Amino acid sequence: MFPGKKIREGFTMKVEGIHLTLPDLHTVAAELGIATRDVLTKDGILTIYNTSDTCKEIVDGNTLATFVAMALDISAEDISQMKETVEVPVKIEFDPSEFEDDEDDD
Repeated sequence: MFPGKKIREGFTMKVEGIHLTLPDLHTVAAELGIATRDVLTKDGILTIYNTSDTCKEIVDGNTLATFVAMALDISAEDISQMKETVEVPVKIEFDPSEFEDDEDDD
């Protein structure tokens, strides 16, 4: 997560019957009008952050699973366990001295 960015909200869902690939994620993002970075997958769980007005309308209309199914060309019955989610920010701490060049410049 980039500093100063708003924490994203969205949905997770289990997608069965298909191994999601990067082109699949790009297709879902395009259909929902969101950035490709707002569609993630891990272990068969698809996460979609509703960051666009189009996506918010789809969520408000209770048709997110239908749109995802159409984008992936699968049955909506292959989508289950839909849950609301909130992005968990990860703070990366490091010591800048670890990246300094230890060689003498003489």
